[in-house]
Amino acid sequence: METHPESTHARVRRWASTKDAAAHIDRHPEVLRRWHRERTEHQWLPMPRRVGKNLLWDLDELDAAIDGQVDQQGIR
Repeated sequence: METHPESTHARVRRWASTKDAAAHIDRHPEVLRRWHRERTEHQWLPMPRRVGKNLLWDLDELDAAIDGQVDQQGIR
């Protein structure tokens, strides 16, 4: 009988441009840019990764942050 070590599947990160990430959360790209610029007011927002001049957002982290804000504010 062959045994396999426990699988260590790494999470596949879903990266998106600011435009695509904003569409994913149903917001205008400028809203996401403003939230990023105003970090002190939006500390819950995950940090994007900068690639050249572009920001790339992890969609799973963004979803979790938005869900956390909804849960914190009691919005359903």
